[in-house]
Amino acid sequence: MYMNLRLGDLLQYDDIAIQCHDNPDADAIASGYGIYTYLKEHGKNPRLLYGGKQVIQKSNLVLLKDKFDIPIEHVETLEEPELLLTIDCQYGQGNVQKFGGKNLAVIDHHQISCPEALPSLCKIHSNYGACSTIVWYMLTEAGYDVNQNRKLATALYYGLYMDTNRLQEISHPMDKDMRDELKIDKSAVIHFQNTNLSLEELRIASEALASYDYSEKQKFALVKSEPCDPNILGIISDMLIEVDVVNTCIAFCMLGDNVKMSVRSCVKEARADDLASFVSREIGSAGGHVMKAGGFLDGARLKKVYEKELGALGSVRTIDAAHRILRSRLETYFGEEEIIDTDCYRLTLSDMKIYQKNPISVGYARAEDIFPAGTEILVRMLEGDVEITVEAGLCIMIGIDHEIYPSRLENVKKNYETSEEPYDFRGEYQPTVRNTVTGENRPLIPYAKTCISRDISKVYARRLDRRTKLFTQWDKEKYMLGEKEDYLVARKDDPRDLYIVKKDIFSRIYTLCQEEQES
Repeated sequence: MYMNLRLGDLLQYDDIAIQCHDNPDADAIASGYGIYTYLKEHGKNPRLLYGGKQVIQKSNLVLLKDKFDIPIEHVETLEEPELLLTIDCQYGQGNVQKFGGKNLAVIDHHQISCPEALPSLCKIHSNYGACSTIVWYMLTEAGYDVNQNRKLATALYYGLYMDTNRLQEISHPMDKDMRDELKIDKSAVIHFQNTNLSLEELRIASEALASYDYSEKQKFALVKSEPCDPNILGIISDMLIEVDVVNTCIAFCMLGDNVKMSVRSCVKEARADDLASFVSREIGSAGGHVMKAGGFLDGARLKKVYEKELGALGSVRTIDAAHRILRSRLETYFGEEEIIDTDCYRLTLSDMKIYQKNPISVGYARAEDIFPAGTEILVRMLEGDVEITVEAGLCIMIGIDHEIYPSRLENVKKNYETSEEPYDFRGEYQPTVRNTVTGENRPLIPYAKTCISRDISKVYARRLDRRTKLFTQWDKEKYMLGEKEDYLVARKDDPRDLYIVKKDIFSRIYTLCQEEQES
């Protein structure tokens, strides 16, 4: 993440051009409109523009800019402005016509293609679902109430909506916050939805589905499409996952020099978000839900990984390289994993060693201090949302890796030395607690206190020798994921209570017991 840029930093310039990538989509248009609106309201006279060969023609995008009076221009040449700000893209990328600028700035949510070429003024969150979310956060940070501008609020919402396949591939909590907070023109969004698919895109979808690649053994399917709007990939993958013999699928196409993919799963043993993260490792980014996810593969990185994993690239096109990489990784994903269900798994204690918990500092908050007993709440954190009901004695724990989980107050006092000292949170995203009935949102951290674990807890543990999915006693639908070298852990007083601890934090939590060291 490159997070130094604030909107106020742009006000030092008078002649400002906001440039979207060529053939801009809803997210680029909405993001640029957000920056344009801010600058206009601060007395500037910016231009919102894009280059490339094609003028915006897609029906929903024409409707978006016309309905909300978004002054975006198509230009072939540009006199060098004092500041050139690229939005939803990075200066110098293949899908961005190169114009000059005396000063440069970047706001984007894609993977960083060339870190050394980034200007000092930039704001990049590669794990956000849309650039619109970054702009919304920057506007909020600058004290601008987006909900006072219904056109802008709806445009930003629609940008996120389209870039996350109708919100089905949304994953980052900041994206969810914007989705929940914006007050939008719902009828406008419905109108945009109903102008989304053209006859040409219908042809693209049908031809892609007719040339699927299917693994009968592992029941996954791959579909390579012509370049198209990312939302069309979602339509393709949604249709493909409904086939009776397909458990998981990926639809993908070129998007500029990079690859966009849409991922689906209908089996609990393979989460779509996990699968998307696995196939995009080292070459892109991904996010989403249990059943639906999506991601981007960086074209330059993909070629390097292809040569590393599959051999010389030669004349292989980027889209075909992506196909071979995705197929190879899907075969690896399904062929080299272990699935553990605690209901039927027989733990071999002779393969495990006994460890003792270290005195570590974590956080806890009494749920009743935040909302009254009986309230249905949603705790939002970086790893996802947790839905629970407030009860007497319920505590919300904040673990060593800033993960959130519920616990009973009696268990907290048994296993931790509690205090009234405020908890010092240093994670990327501040967890929030939302009343799911009223929508009221409260930050968790101001209610959190510090506690230090006692040294009475002992566990059995062993290193994992392969990628492992664990269905625990408390959740039979979502698995805990462990990579090779992570630890499988079982409580000594209840060996059926299994969980996974990441290798980089295991040594911070546990120490090998003395009797094990002497044996």
